[in-house]
Amino acid sequence: MEGRILAIDPGGRRIGLALTDPLRIIASPYKTLVVRDEEDALKQLLEVIMDQEVVEIVIGLPVNTQRQDSAQTKRVRDFAEKLKSRVEIPLFLVDESFSSVEAERMLHNMGKKIGDDKGAVDRLAATVILEQYLAENRH
Repeated sequence: MEGRILAIDPGGRRIGLALTDPLRIIASPYKTLVVRDEEDALKQLLEVIMDQEVVEIVIGLPVNTQRQDSAQTKRVRDFAEKLKSRVEIPLFLVDESFSSVEAERMLHNMGKKIGDDKGAVDRLAATVILEQYLAENRH
């Protein structure tokens, strides 16, 4: 199957995004959305989905170490359901455990300070989620 996959690292005010190339080989940081509220987030995401011709969505689901749903997990599940009701493409939730930690480590290794661009962590976390998804779903 061809077409871009969009990975979403959802947060309260910032949402990190990563995209694959149309052949689904490379995952790259795309952008960080700054949102006012959930409706604004959905509107901006729908624009990205249309503009980038996305055919599949992956959303990072925060899972705690006991594999139980936290308040944040429930919020992301609810958000995913709202997005799913507005698109006609497959949408998957994937464990995002440690994606932000990995993103911060990557920035540190590049010699960048997190405070310089807070959205960088969000974009890189989405990229980590997308790379993990691609690795698990290669045929």
